[in-house]
Amino acid sequence: MPSDDFFLEEERCGHIVTSEMKKVWSVQISCLEQLKRICEKYNIRYYAGAGTLLGAVRHSGYIPWDDDLDVFMLEEDYVRFCQIAPNELENPFFFQNYKTQKGFGPSLSRIRRSDTTGCTEYEKNIADAHYNCGIFIDIFPLFSVNSNKLARSIRELPILKYKAALAGFEHWKKQQKQGKKFDLLILYWKIMSIFMDHEKMSSNFLNACSSKKKDTTIVAPVSFTGYRERFLYDRKWFEYTMEMPFEYTTISCPSCYDQMLRRQYGDYMVFKKGTAMHSMAIVDTETPYIVKLGL
Repeated sequence: MPSDDFFLEEERCGHIVTSEMKKVWSVQISCLEQLKRICEKYNIRYYAGAGTLLGAVRHSGYIPWDDDLDVFMLEEDYVRFCQIAPNELENPFFFQNYKTQKGFGPSLSRIRRSDTTGCTEYEKNIADAHYNCGIFIDIFPLFSVNSNKLARSIRELPILKYKAALAGFEHWKKQQKQGKKFDLLILYWKIMSIFMDHEKMSSNFLNACSSKKKDTTIVAPVSFTGYRERFLYDRKWFEYTMEMPFEYTTISCPSCYDQMLRRQYGDYMVFKKGTAMHSMAIVDTETPYIVKLGL
């Protein structure tokens, strides 16, 4: 549990971290603790990923201007976690993926706190009373990837087919709520949806991301990033883990974090202040989303 001092506003690396942001971090860490509990109970591996890994290494916690928490799991562990988590989590925690939340994208899963509000710009436009918009952490699967670039390009074709249709679904939802202009992606979704619903399309998308060769030397969060070079990781980097300080708790990190961070960020110890990927449009650590959004 955090001390009262944790929530005090402070300056980190020339950036003011407000008390409100500290509260958001604390809610996310409570979600992380649930993930850690499940992983320990069922011997499932997870790893701090992307900016969360960078924060753990460089700041022993969050990057001061970040507002999200990302973890990776190898595909086989991710599949198990998705099967187990819905039954392990109790209110106010909610496990969200395309199977537990109608219309949720298949690229990742989330653990959310239903007694809070953490709504991204996209979710603000599509949320209804059935869509959980609590503050969350992201869980990304790492898929096996062929080391041959030509083979990767061929494998990417069905991925892009389903990805475009799923993007069309998102555009369609926005059109329903916002009056967004009709576009070709919506038309593509309409055509594809004749043959399969959103859940089936999401399942097919993940099957396209998955490789039959489970022993490849490369893994990547393909469902979210595609085959971008800076997100292609050597599988051996995930053989061993180490617990690293993360604010007032710890987080599991790949022992080869240096190689991972250099692949993604280059000289990662040089500060490059940017904006957080999620940039939550509506956030409230003390009000349930269903109240805050008037659902």
